[in-house]
Amino acid sequence: MHTAKVQRAGVLATLLTILALFVAACGDDATATDDTGNATSSVAVSGEIEGEFLVSGSSTVFPIVLKQAEVFGAENSGVAIAVEGPGSGDGAKKFCDGEVPITNASRLLKDEEIEICEANGISFIELRRGIDGISVITSTENSIGCVSFNQLHALISEDATGSASWADGNVLLAEVGSTAGELPDLPLDIFGPGEESGTFDSFGEIVMDSVAKGKTGLDINTRELSDSIRPDYTSSPNDNIILEGISSSPSSLGWVGFAFAKEAEEAGDVKLLAVSQQDGGECVTPSPETIASAEFPIARFLYTYVNAEAAAADPAVAAFVDYMMSDEGLKAVSNACYIDLVPADQALAQAIWANRTTGRSWG
Repeated sequence: MHTAKVQRAGVLATLLTILALFVAACGDDATATDDTGNATSSVAVSGEIEGEFLVSGSSTVFPIVLKQAEVFGAENSGVAIAVEGPGSGDGAKKFCDGEVPITNASRLLKDEEIEICEANGISFIELRRGIDGISVITSTENSIGCVSFNQLHALISEDATGSASWADGNVLLAEVGSTAGELPDLPLDIFGPGEESGTFDSFGEIVMDSVAKGKTGLDINTRELSDSIRPDYTSSPNDNIILEGISSSPSSLGWVGFAFAKEAEEAGDVKLLAVSQQDGGECVTPSPETIASAEFPIARFLYTYVNAEAAAADPAVAAFVDYMMSDEGLKAVSNACYIDLVPADQALAQAIWANRTTGRSWG
């Protein structure tokens, strides 16, 4: 989980001295790590608006909102904003229970989450924010450079439960007639987000479900292929803990959002694997260019959800979202190493907020 607090102006100088590390790759914002290993940050605010609220949800979207809160805070003295990143699912629960006015998600709200919102009288405004490429990562010591969707399925799907080496995946690959090639005989240590995470859901939907539906060249009639992720891996809601696990095992395998993966790669802690959707297809490494063009096959949209009634009743909430969705505020997306929406999507997202359009807006 990632947490950050935006406090009042008197503490700014001290906090900026103490809180020196930032959780995302492309910024130099003030952050630190608490006793549990969670990313934390505190910054000052100044201005005439008064209010206090929590932004919860996706750890992937966390760096974007933290950057926006810092800049917004520099001009609004009476506002105290806390930003946390326990995961898309945990954030959605708080949001639909009315505990927070804003939540972030690295996926769309699920139908069952929307039903809870509706049952609790929560009308939401659904805002698309940017694009992320879920990065498959391993140790810098691992000689493997590229994996296909079918190989990822053979290693990480529920069908692979109990396997302890990369080579164990060869049995599953052979059963379904994959031409991806032999996996090496190396210990397999898997680290990734847990079920509370939108990154968990998106990875399963994009990779596992694609294989199970035969979209990667496999004969789905050979046997019933699972579209679920195996339960026996090391999971954490904290991306930094996942990255630490990856770097600690010479033949590790895992997945996190691009910004966190890129930062760790630049620090020499992990290696980003190229990914091929099809066996024998082009191996594509995630980058701003390949994610924006959809050449990298594990890309997904990022979202923010706003409680419409809270935005109408609380000027501080409305003003912050105004800034989040402004041209200036949206610079935080690329500053946090994520990818901007294409202009048409960006304009639509801004119009949805300006018009306070409620309910499902994006398919």
